[in-house]
Amino acid sequence: MAIFHLFAAFLAAWLTARGAEKYMSLRAASRGFGTCPNAGLVWLHPFRTVALILAPWFPLKDQTGYYFAKFAFYAKYGSTCISSVTLSGSIPTLWIADAQAIKTVASESTIFQKDVEAYEALNIYGQNMVGTEGADWKRHRRVANPAFNDQRIRLDRDSARRKRVVEEMNTKLNTDSSLTIDATEDLVQVTLLVIASAGFGRRASWQEDSAGAPPPGHTRAFRAAVSSALARLFTRVLTPQWVWALSTRVRLPLLGPALVETRESFDALRAHMLDLISLARAWVVGGKVGAWTRALRNLVEANMTQADDVHHKKLTDDELLSNIFTFLLAGHETSAHSLSFAVAMLALYPTSNRHIRRDAQGLADGCPTPPRLRPTRNTCPSCNTRSQHSKKQSASSRPSRGSARSRTPTAPDRAPLRPGRTGDIRGATPFTVPVKQGSIVVIDILALHMNPMYWGADAAEFKPARFIDTEGYRWPRDAFFAFSGGARSCIGQRFALAESVCALAMIVRSYTVCLPDHLQGKPLEEQKRVLLRWKPGVTITPTDCVVRLRRRT
Repeated sequence: MAIFHLFAAFLAAWLTARGAEKYMSLRAASRGFGTCPNAGLVWLHPFRTVALILAPWFPLKDQTGYYFAKFAFYAKYGSTCISSVTLSGSIPTLWIADAQAIKTVASESTIFQKDVEAYEALNIYGQNMVGTEGADWKRHRRVANPAFNDQRIRLDRDSARRKRVVEEMNTKLNTDSSLTIDATEDLVQVTLLVIASAGFGRRASWQEDSAGAPPPGHTRAFRAAVSSALARLFTRVLTPQWVWALSTRVRLPLLGPALVETRESFDALRAHMLDLISLARAWVVGGKVGAWTRALRNLVEANMTQADDVHHKKLTDDELLSNIFTFLLAGHETSAHSLSFAVAMLALYPTSNRHIRRDAQGLADGCPTPPRLRPTRNTCPSCNTRSQHSKKQSASSRPSRGSARSRTPTAPDRAPLRPGRTGDIRGATPFTVPVKQGSIVVIDILALHMNPMYWGADAAEFKPARFIDTEGYRWPRDAFFAFSGGARSCIGQRFALAESVCALAMIVRSYTVCLPDHLQGKPLEEQKRVLLRWKPGVTITPTDCVVRLRRRT
């Protein structure tokens, strides 16, 4: 018994000492932010996998880091910048929703480096452009950047892929004048078809892509492989490497079936990507690669080069696979989710339906008439202004790439940021916030897009006109961060915007987008709450985007 009491006393003393040490480290981390308001503790690192998995439920509504807070915390503290401390590691953390401060952080990429650890989930097959920094990132960027130059993207060649949506819907509408659909499910398919075709030369039809039977030599169809890999991404990331390796040799209890399904999903996707690579290599050797497969050509040529210098455009086999994986997944899922929100907005606001259709009907002379009208890269972004503005508005209120981004200051003598503070956030007065080396700087995208300093008191409302320049108004470009900013901005943003605008115009020309029956007659706020519901994660994902399409006559 004496030994037990001695052990208990020792344990209590150790815990007390550890607790005191932790308290002092948290206290030290909370200091040094000057007069920036302190919002307390962040219990989980907001950019690690566990936090993303728990994001729909934790942090709670009144806790710092709550994913659905929008601008609420900044309004509460009367500041466009608030400080906190992340419990794990006692990391000083800054949250900013100030356009100029964010511009500084995004543009000074050598000082505010990307938190690449947050993107380890995408390093399934190897390193890629999204999850690297410094010289490695520059090498990946040099390889991929020319492929996403707006002048070289041939969206017009892929109008058939978008047109498949209309054809499929028309088939389903043969017996009825309207059809209720899950917009996200159908739009994920069309954006996957387009990115796979425009970027990687995969020319499957809608029917082929919908078929459940895998092609010869494969265990799963292409779309099924992509979908199942996405669904099991967190399982793959959270599984320790030794457990993953062990599961290949023995069947583990409890985890065994999930790990087998995860492995089969990623192996099936790998097989499809290897097919694309094999075809592209044959095209490169034969000189048959056209501009519409430029993304894949650039990646494969970089893989085939003999240059050994890291600064040359060279990719290893693993890097080649990993970049294709990233572009396929990020390129289609984020576009589909953002486009789904845009479609939902049209159901909620019928006037926008009419305006977009009127713009869509006014494409350049010589285009076929509906429903054979085929918007292209040249005609759609320039003519369908309402489509563009609606897409930007939906991306602003629901930035599908995520509600926040993080940077890590690496220089000890970094000049302070200058966010704003005032009683009501309007016309904020700048103040100084020192930036600590090794801290977390959170670019709070959703809060920035809801900041009334830039977007007005109705920032949360659907108002595409706010993205239209007039004689006395220029919409605030620096306060729009849906595609990130600075050197690390989304490489495919022009492609994504042009593709989404074209797809939106195609849908609205043929159909009136309406509310589903179960939301008819409900108050607008209730309709919005249901239809625009989303969950955080790797991307912002719509959860109830069900709309009714009524064929135009």
